[in-house]
Amino acid sequence: MSNLKQTLLALTAEKIIAYPTESTWGLGVDATSEKAVSTLNKLKNRPSSKSFIVLVESLDTIHTWIDWHNLPKDIDLNENWPGPITKLLPTSSQCPTWLSHNGLIALRISAHPITQQLCHAWQKPLISTSANVSGQDVLLTQEAIQKCFGNKISCYLDGKPGGLPPTRIVNI
Repeated sequence: MSNLKQTLLALTAEKIIAYPTESTWGLGVDATSEKAVSTLNKLKNRPSSKSFIVLVESLDTIHTWIDWHNLPKDIDLNENWPGPITKLLPTSSQCPTWLSHNGLIALRISAHPITQQLCHAWQKPLISTSANVSGQDVLLTQEAIQKCFGNKISCYLDGKPGGLPPTRIVNI
């Protein structure tokens, strides 16, 4: 298990981390690093064309990545956030290509206190994906993650997952 400082150092070094989320353990990397995202894709054995959920502390973190003109005028993006809901938002030309799919980015602002602390301390977008190999069952414990991925996970942030169902995805 790692403390927050060790986790931030791992993210800075483009390493993969494991951390507790609202539902289960998540795997994450610096979302702004194409190399780190590619490494995570390979670890999970998932196609690079499939995008990840991006965690942010607030929409201010990625304000320039969203195409605000293509959002419904009456939408309150902060509704249900922070919380276990992922929103698909239209991307601007400034959004990294490896984070968008069909012109959309999947964003979440977590309500899990440890994940919130991580996002606040990191101050950059963070990938959030379930701890498993693509197409296989989600790994529910640190021990199961270690057994599956070995030393390819650089650190495990101290804490426990919230145990909620997987986050709901809403296309705005």
